[in-house]
Amino acid sequence: MGPVDVFLRVSFAGFAAILATVSVKSYARHRERRFLLLGAAFGIFLAQGVWLLVEMATLAVPSVGADWLALNLAVLVSLYLALLR
Repeated sequence: MGPVDVFLRVSFAGFAAILATVSVKSYARHRERRFLLLGAAFGIFLAQGVWLLVEMATLAVPSVGADWLALNLAVLVSLYLALLR
């Protein structure tokens, strides 16, 4: 596991955690269904990020490559950009 893979895993989990928290807080404030759906989507990404960090911490064989991680990070960013509109 190289430094790029470690960076992608940590940034993916951190970004998913931040976005899940913001979405849940926004839902609590505005009670709009779209924030609840976004919170659920970001929660799924957060679960994936935690799983990837556990793999890294236990030195298990990586289940995914850097290309998959970069694609998931791109999906997270695109969902975040959709929120800004």
